[in-house]
Formats: sequence, structure tokens, C-alpha cells
Amino acid sequence: MPKVNVPPESAKKPTRIPSPEASFERFYRECRPFVRSIVLQRGVPEREADDLVQEVFVIAWRRWDSLVTPEGARSWISTIAFYVASNHQKLLRYRVEHLADGELPAPAFEPRVVEAMDAARRMETVVRRLSRKVWAVARAYLIDGRSMPEIARTLRIPLDTAYARLGLARRRLSL
Repeated sequence: MPKVNVPPESAKKPTRIPSPEASFERFYRECRPFVRSIVLQRGVPEREADDLVQEVFVIAWRRWDSLVTPEGARSWISTIAFYVASNHQKLLRYRVEHLADGELPAPAFEPRVVEAMDAARRMETVVRRLSRKVWAVARAYLIDGRSMPEIARTLRIPLDTAYARLGLARRRLSL
């Protein structure tokens, strides 16, 4: 039998087991982008994503000892991230953000668009005060651009009645 050179037990180099801090630090560096993507996919605003990622890893650090196998660490941290992001979104519904006096956001619409929308709302309230018969004549003349004889023929009313309804609509719309 050939001689095998086996060193005694005392001569073997001890395998170095990384400290929990070192293994968690490596885990953090590897999984941070993954956790951030999960948080963003759950609809968390970009400006709050980093804070939630830190919160996820604080929870993971507290429970690091309960992790049985390193193979399941990625799914474990994704579950934590999912729940932290979901809870944040639930709380976000009830949060009110107070702005400082000089910190007003830019308007969502151009001022001309807002003015046009206001004018349309005012027009709608005035139009609601008109009867359907008066509004039919006013719409056909003012908006559709039809002639008064054509309107009278279409609505089957006398021409003078059509002019009277148009005059009534103009008086009410000018208020």
C-alpha cells in the first residue's frame, strides 16, 4: 500500500468562519440593488426608496440569526422588502405633506388652460339655466354656425320664434 502523507490534526489550518457582521456586509452589498428594485416596483417614490431599503436591511439585521441557510437569503430579503414597501404605501395614503410658504409646486396646467376650463365651467352653469328649446337654438347658431332660417326649418318653429329664443339666450349668457 502506498504511503499517504496525512498531516496530523494539529497541523491543519483552521478554516476561518466569517463573522456575522462581515457576512451581512457582503449580503448587503450584493442584495441592495435587488431590494431597491423591489421597493420601486411596489410604487414607492424615488425620493423615499433609499430610506425604505435601509429599513429593510435593519429588519434583516435584527433577524439575521434566524436565517437558516444562505441559499434562501435572497427570497427572504425580497419578502421583507415586499412587506415594508406595502406597509409604506398603505401609510402614504394618510400622510399629508405640508409645504413651506415659498415652496409651492409649479402649476400642473398652463394658466391659459386653467382660464379656459374655468370659462367652460361658467358656461355650463349658465347653459343649465336655459331651457332645452332656447339652448337648441343658441347652440345651433353660436356653436354650429347655422343660419337662422335653417335652424327654424330644422326645429320646425317660426323664424321669429327662433330669433326670440336666440335673443333670450344671448341675454342670459351675457350675465
